[in-house]
Amino acid sequence: MSALRVILATANPAKAERLRRLCAGLTLALEDGREMTAAPETPEETGTSHMANAVLKAVAWSRALDGAVTLASDGGLSIPALGADWRSLLTRRATEQAAGGRAPTDADRARWLLAMLRRLKDGDRAAFWTEAVAIARRGVLTGAWEASGMRGAIAQDFLPDAGTAGGFWVSGLWVSPSGKRLWQLTPDELAGADEPWTRIEGPARDMLARMSAATPAG
Repeated sequence: MSALRVILATANPAKAERLRRLCAGLTLALEDGREMTAAPETPEETGTSHMANAVLKAVAWSRALDGAVTLASDGGLSIPALGADWRSLLTRRATEQAAGGRAPTDADRARWLLAMLRRLKDGDRAAFWTEAVAIARRGVLTGAWEASGMRGAIAQDFLPDAGTAGGFWVSGLWVSPSGKRLWQLTPDELAGADEPWTRIEGPARDMLARMSAATPAG
């Protein structure tokens, strides 16, 4: 049986790494969108939810890459105490604007958010994460899922994981009730923290497995 060709539809190394983990163990021919010379431009994220933005990206990439299955994600951080001053859908764009037009680093993004939160203490720094994943083929959506969870707080400083790909700077800011940063949690601790990925990767994997099983022999 030929392996199902699946494109990781992102230019973000941290997202690509997480999507690859979602696909681990499945019979798939994975291709990293960052390494494709003909990769389409990521569409503007105009959706009113993270699921809508994940769908926009998956469908746009699959339309441009005829015949390939595309896997896309979109996520954002919610900080209730900031009210209208912070929208999870605009996390990336807001930090880019704060950087004055240049491409901000993970440290830049973290520094900007910490400055916004400098007067907030304890419970006012509460935060949670929303993540969405979408799968498309030939410009048609085949499935999409969204979950929110990972309720914790934003730390007083930025402590990134130097051993992983950049691109997910929140992992060095979010701290669990036990005092650990997101990247320090074990798989069991992540499940206990209700990490959104632990709820959406199951149905996404099931769909990819069914699509793979239906792939004609080469």
